[in-house]
Amino acid sequence: MTELNILMRFLHIVSAVTLIGGVIAWRLAVIPATEPLALDMRAKLGNAVAAAWRPVFFLAVAGLLLSGIYNYLNKTGMPPAWHAVIGVKFLLALHVFAVGFLVTGPDNTKRSRQLTGIMISGILIVALSAVLRWLSTK
Repeated sequence: MTELNILMRFLHIVSAVTLIGGVIAWRLAVIPATEPLALDMRAKLGNAVAAAWRPVFFLAVAGLLLSGIYNYLNKTGMPPAWHAVIGVKFLLALHVFAVGFLVTGPDNTKRSRQLTGIMISGILIVALSAVLRWLSTK
């Protein structure tokens, strides 16, 4: 059982790093790098990046859902504050999943703004994870 717990924790961390790290790189590196390009070329490149990112995004979401549900079901005896924080974390994760699905669609003119929202929510999720870790050791 210990090995499965370690595996699920590892899967959760790797999936989160992949998802949020990929979004941060896309928003802070790829999008600014395409600014000098013509509008039609920028749209084609944006669609190509979105198409390449889509399977990675879905695998990361699947990893987060699988490991997150497993980890949640194995937590017992947590204080009320922990439950409040995990609820906020769940809501932010749903935002990341839903908007991430939209970002990977073709011809999305709001992609940059949506990536910024995912990036902010992702960073908040990481911060809340640190709070949850602290609350679970009290």
